[in-house]
Amino acid sequence: MYETITRAAEVSFVHKKIVGARGEFAKVLLRLEPLPAGSGLQFINDATDEAMPAKLVEGVRDGVQEAAKIGVLARHPVTDLRVTLVDGAYRDVDSDRRAFSLAAREAFRDGMRKAGPKIQEP
Repeated sequence: MYETITRAAEVSFVHKKIVGARGEFAKVLLRLEPLPAGSGLQFINDATDEAMPAKLVEGVRDGVQEAAKIGVLARHPVTDLRVTLVDGAYRDVDSDRRAFSLAAREAFRDGMRKAGPKIQEP
């Protein structure tokens, strides 16, 4: 069994944390859209290079793929949707790939809840 969504949703998430003397910061704006059965999980980067350097986009992709392993309804893998990175923000000192992975995971989960999740029967 798999989970998917029934409608599109946009969600923004900011990961902000102080770890010792250093902080963590990542902001992502994701759009989730349903796709036809059998399409799998697609990731698209529509953010500008100024908003999101390539190494941070990889963190977003990693976070989305990790979050898609466990859905929000019954913990089944998520499929048949497109996730688009619309925009983001980073700080030179406080942002890294891990922070963006964490932000993307939370944004994905929030987006799934807003996008009418459903369980696909085999």
